[in-house]
Amino acid sequence: MTRLWQDLRFALRQLRKTPGFTLIVLATLGLCIGANTAIFSVLDAVLLRPAPYPAPERLALLTTVIRDHGAEDVNDSQTGALFEAVREGVPLLDLAAYAGYGGVNFASGGHPEFVEQQRVSAGYFRVLGVLPQYGREFTPAEDLPLARPAEGGGSPVAILSYPFWQRIFHGDAGALGRTVTLRGEPYTVIGIMPKEFRASAPIDVWTPLHPSRTGEGGGSNYGVVARLKPGATWAAAQQQLQALSRSLMETPGFPRNGYRNFEERIVPLGQGLAADSRSQLLAAWAAVLMVLIIGCVNVAGLMLARSSARQREIATRLALGGGRGAIVRQLLTESVLLALGGGALGVALGYRGIAWLKDLGAGRLEMWHAIRIDGGVLLAMLALSVATSLLFGLAPALETSRLDIRAVLVEGGRGVIGGRRRWTRQALVASEVALCLVLLVCAGLLVRTLAYLDGLNPGFDARNVISAAVSLQDARYRTSAAVSRLYTDAIDRIRRIPGVESAAVALTLPYERPLNDGFRTLDGDDLQGHGIEVVYVTPGYFETLRIPIRRGRGVEESDTPDAAQVVVVSESFARKYYAHHQALGGNLRMGKENRRIVGIVGDIQQHSGLDNLGPLAVEPTIYLPAAQLSDQYLQLIHTWFSPSFVIR
Repeated sequence: MTRLWQDLRFALRQLRKTPGFTLIVLATLGLCIGANTAIFSVLDAVLLRPAPYPAPERLALLTTVIRDHGAEDVNDSQTGALFEAVREGVPLLDLAAYAGYGGVNFASGGHPEFVEQQRVSAGYFRVLGVLPQYGREFTPAEDLPLARPAEGGGSPVAILSYPFWQRIFHGDAGALGRTVTLRGEPYTVIGIMPKEFRASAPIDVWTPLHPSRTGEGGGSNYGVVARLKPGATWAAAQQQLQALSRSLMETPGFPRNGYRNFEERIVPLGQGLAADSRSQLLAAWAAVLMVLIIGCVNVAGLMLARSSARQREIATRLALGGGRGAIVRQLLTESVLLALGGGALGVALGYRGIAWLKDLGAGRLEMWHAIRIDGGVLLAMLALSVATSLLFGLAPALETSRLDIRAVLVEGGRGVIGGRRRWTRQALVASEVALCLVLLVCAGLLVRTLAYLDGLNPGFDARNVISAAVSLQDARYRTSAAVSRLYTDAIDRIRRIPGVESAAVALTLPYERPLNDGFRTLDGDDLQGHGIEVVYVTPGYFETLRIPIRRGRGVEESDTPDAAQVVVVSESFARKYYAHHQALGGNLRMGKENRRIVGIVGDIQQHSGLDNLGPLAVEPTIYLPAAQLSDQYLQLIHTWFSPSFVIR
């Protein structure tokens, strides 16, 4: 400890003698470690930390591996039929299903709120291993398909999150058994989750899923979480899943959702839920690690250059009997001090970096854990700082300790920089150039992508336009007539507000992912069935966003339920499906109805739910008049989408 203390004091004196060198090294390491701190905090929260449930290693997500013509795709969403088949055919797994979450209307005691709701099947909280702190979870009788109410579905029930219970009911235990209004219907509160419970998204209220093979369950719209039962192994459960998959493929009439060949698999829960962001985060982590290595090479070069000015000092110490080990230890002590100082500065910069990343959208990646610098991140950065000191300090220290004492002291150091040291410096420069070239190419590709996105024609004019999303998953809006009345009355009142030029409603906005549906042309170039992007709109939508009408007309007030069924299509739709025919006046088959094309409008940029193009791309799109949709169709799509008012 005495030697260590002496080395530390001497290292501090040496660093104070060269403030320019010290500040440059601290700034270099601070920026490099700061970038690593920010990215690692996101990586730790999303990928590294386990799910906050009992025995998280026994939790998994059910996925479907789809094979077609040698290609393979993984889908983490399941149909109602697959959920039922695995639940009944794989006894080693305890399963529960859930649907996507979204905003709904809530009211209690005259207090209305827009809350986040998620629908889950009976046993969902049991599978996660966390039961309500007060009350109970949903029973199988409360989670029957809605088409079978005669079998004892009971009254609608709800479970509240702890923060929501505190905010609305101020921690009153009398909230249990109280009736609240959710989606325009009365619900009975039967449970309150523990304070420490975290879902993979900020949920306020849970309600029964009512899983079914039809409607929502007819498509891949359910997530399925599985817990390995006591005494079972993942290998054995996977074998049961493979056997079940082969059996389902050979079962006549089993709904395959268009899959030719599929297999059910299980993946760890955290890995499955973070699959979409995993590659992005690992790429970002690799990039900042490479920046850190470049910084270390930079600092190592500075250390070698600095050692040239200290040759007589080091040679004198060696001549007086100082061992090479002591010299190396002293020089490494200086490196460690610099690395720890750079690490402290880096952590400070990392706090600002996290806020910047959240401004860029990293907050949407948060699942169970908040993105922040905690004890684990600090320990990781401490280890990184120590490793950094060894990386940039060891080679210069070893080179410096191998001085030719006679040449330095007798000849004044002439020619002592040649030989091995020159090769070391050349190797450092070569490696730095190589690493920088890799990063430069990657950065060039990113800049090119950003320039491409910035140069895209959005297809609409967003200036002076505001929007507001509303939840129509509500008992008051179960019919097309009720929805039409809401839109007509609200738009009429909005248009009377001073300064409002026009207003309309759309199921989704540009840049968002539209609804996916199917159609086939009755007189176009391709008479086969296809998937298509679908948006319903009200009259005035194209005018409000100034989407140009190329031919024909847009959606008008005359497009009522009793009028002829019509659609408006995008230019890309007309080019793709009517390349050799006249699109205007053409006829489409959508569901059980034939619709006539009355207008062709300009393309807009949006997220694709069909071809996964993008991040943004032009996709063929069909626009439907909102007033001409059936009650059942509106109820189904309002389960997933919150339509938006747009006001110019």
